[in-house]
Amino acid sequence: MGVRSSQSRGPGLNQSDGHLLEYFRQTFGGGGGGVNYVAPPASSGGIQASGGVISEYTDPGPGAIYRSHIFTSTGTFQASLAGDAYPSNVEYLVVAGGGGGGNANSSGHGGNGGGGAGGLVEGNTLPITVGTPYTITVGAGGHGGAENPGNPAGERQGNPSTISSPITTTLTAKGGGGGGLDNGDSVGSGPSVGSAGGIAGSDSTNPDSPAGQPGTNSVYGATDYGNNGGTGSVPAPYAAGGGGGAGGAGSPNPSSSVSGDGGDGRANVYAYGPINPVTYAGGGGGGNAGPGAGGGGGGTPGTGGSGGGGPNPLGVGGLIATGGGGGGVRGTNSQPSENAAGGSGIVVLRYQIAQLTSPYAKASGGVVSTFNDKVIHTFYTSGTFTTNPGFSETIEWIAVGGGGGGGAQWGGGGGAGALITGSTPLNHPAPQTITIAAGGAGGVRGNSPEDDGKGGGNTLIGSIITARGGGGGGAESQSAGSASDPGGGSGGGSQRAPGGAPTPGGGSGTYGNPGGTYSPNPAGGSGGGGFGQPGQNPTGNTGGVGGYGGRLPATFLDPSSSVGQPGPDGIGYVAAGGGGGSYSNNAPAAGGYGGGGRGGCPAPAAVAPHTGVAIPGAGGTGSGGGGGPFGSPYTGGEGGSGIVLIAYPT
Repeated sequence: MGVRSSQSRGPGLNQSDGHLLEYFRQTFGGGGGGVNYVAPPASSGGIQASGGVISEYTDPGPGAIYRSHIFTSTGTFQASLAGDAYPSNVEYLVVAGGGGGGNANSSGHGGNGGGGAGGLVEGNTLPITVGTPYTITVGAGGHGGAENPGNPAGERQGNPSTISSPITTTLTAKGGGGGGLDNGDSVGSGPSVGSAGGIAGSDSTNPDSPAGQPGTNSVYGATDYGNNGGTGSVPAPYAAGGGGGAGGAGSPNPSSSVSGDGGDGRANVYAYGPINPVTYAGGGGGGNAGPGAGGGGGGTPGTGGSGGGGPNPLGVGGLIATGGGGGGVRGTNSQPSENAAGGSGIVVLRYQIAQLTSPYAKASGGVVSTFNDKVIHTFYTSGTFTTNPGFSETIEWIAVGGGGGGGAQWGGGGGAGALITGSTPLNHPAPQTITIAAGGAGGVRGNSPEDDGKGGGNTLIGSIITARGGGGGGAESQSAGSASDPGGGSGGGSQRAPGGAPTPGGGSGTYGNPGGTYSPNPAGGSGGGGFGQPGQNPTGNTGGVGGYGGRLPATFLDPSSSVGQPGPDGIGYVAAGGGGGSYSNNAPAAGGYGGGGRGGCPAPAAVAPHTGVAIPGAGGTGSGGGGGPFGSPYTGGEGGSGIVLIAYPT
């Protein structure tokens, strides 16, 4: 089924979006999340329409096949044929452009507030008339760059996104409010914005900034989402608040030297289906004004932006086609920052076009596909495997626990979660509750009680099996973690533990290997253990490569599936160890397919360049997170979440 486009690039993108187009293509343009489906005979009769980038996917719960039209710039949606088997009403998501982060430099030298996220409006009853053009307008993000004393509030506000036609009421998502400026210019808030911007640090009044007015779209089943921005601090160094997001308010500054994070966004599955949900409209983080403090991150998918605290004086922009708010800029910065612009919005329309039939009728739950005469249920998130009457099969199953998080500041890599396979007879009725483990959190800063990576969680298939998580990576003041047993995965890699003495890696569990040990100073962190190999020791300043993972059994090696990572024999590797962090900002980060928690085999030639950010374990693989970088932000990568696969004959 694949993706095709009938839209040209329009004026709905801001200047910074061009640099992010490749990210968008790689993240969101890969075939709609449903390319691994081999559809059995299906009834048809859905709407026929044109416009936007078109994606088709299956919702495996009810077995409904959907078509979505995705607009990342202004265009036209038009139906040429009404469906006879399914309703002609269309579900929709409308996200406006995010607000730009505050950017000013004044005598107050306060941190600038994070931009508020664009308004998010969603609903399920937009009426469509055949032959009538519906104009889709995608709002650009608010400006983030400006000369002193900073661009005015109107320029920082994001632009609205709309759906309109000659015969229907216009649906409008309001633009995000701009972040407050340290020279006292107002924050973007009130009834004309989606989510409000964060308050600047030097604003002595620091009132709660009001959210946009949710509920103003009362037609077509619409629900609006908008939230408050966070407050800043008056005492030096005047840290600012984060911008509000569609999923929550922006955070106030937790101290006078740390700026508030942006509010979280809200997940939606209309574009690519349940296998690939996207979180939109996260708020921008606030900026800071203390020595070495930096602007907050833009609203990235999944969370709001991070508050200021790093060496970067420029805010990070909201991501293209998410409506994320731009990060606030450091108050002592004297240069413009286009990077602090809000992210452009997006509009998605979807409708059902078909319904799956046999062989999917035997059971339900997870993402359902077929390969080599087997039905495969893939669980990336928790759910229930439910058999239908007459089910009597021997199921094959795989369970992978959560990967351990990497240690902070050239810390050890996290250990892989347990990889367990098997088979068992199953007769109806036999519902199995599937619990997918989260990966462990990465360590947050060197030489503190929270600098070690945390162990991954446990993945469960009913009462049949428990696949436990991997151990966390060690750091300056904490030893590497061992995987818990019985059923444990791999141990985390070491850095130096209390007293600076070399310390062994965490012991392996039943289903894994130990992490690497630590060499005398100076040296990088060790790699975490993987299912197929122990974690490797560092080589000088360069962190050790994580142990490679294990490959899925042949039943599950569908070449059209995205399960697992590439390895020496092809696709389908999971449960790799995270790479150790390097003891230098110039040394390469430990990489390879195992290092950084992304994959399969030891490949020293594939060592990745140092990026300044730890690599997290890949989601759905149970791989360990990479050790944190030598410099800011120091944080270790989080471990990858686990996964469950179940297969039986068609």
